[in-house]
Amino acid sequence: MEQTVEQRASDVVLEYEIRQEHMTEAVRLMMRKRGRAGFLHHPVFLAAVMVVGVLVLTAGLAGGDGTGFAFGVMLMVWPLLMLRVPVMTARQMLRANQHHGVLQVTVAEQQGVRTVSAHIDSRMAWANYGSYAETEHCFVLRSPDRIGACAMVLVKQGAATPQDVDRLRALLDSRLPRV
Repeated sequence: MEQTVEQRASDVVLEYEIRQEHMTEAVRLMMRKRGRAGFLHHPVFLAAVMVVGVLVLTAGLAGGDGTGFAFGVMLMVWPLLMLRVPVMTARQMLRANQHHGVLQVTVAEQQGVRTVSAHIDSRMAWANYGSYAETEHCFVLRSPDRIGACAMVLVKQGAATPQDVDRLRALLDSRLPRV
């Protein structure tokens, strides 16, 4: 039995299927906005670690020090692995949610966010979100805990018009702090 909800003019409706690039973009953003630990995923920090790794590797090779060589290699490999973490995490999240198919998401001023698909009809009040962040292609609603983990990804491409994206941004600004 399908429940109907009266849609108001201020509501914004998005219809989309989450893709790998949307999830990766959202996970990358969440890792960078994770407070003090976020710097571990920042490209500048990872590049600095890589440079230190090259210097330690070079010093290890020049001095014939096997420990310096091994430590230098580790310092060069670690940033490369850290760059892959968002992609791997997003892939796992996508696998867990891909069976939903096309999502119809209604964002309403009073009721919060309603998600409907072939396998789900979920409503989340605004209290379930603590803040939001915006990327080029998505809005990422964050949980209210200290870490602010990703609670919902809203894909801008799902909006019917560019004005709907602007209305959604205004609606999110009125309900949640932007980070």
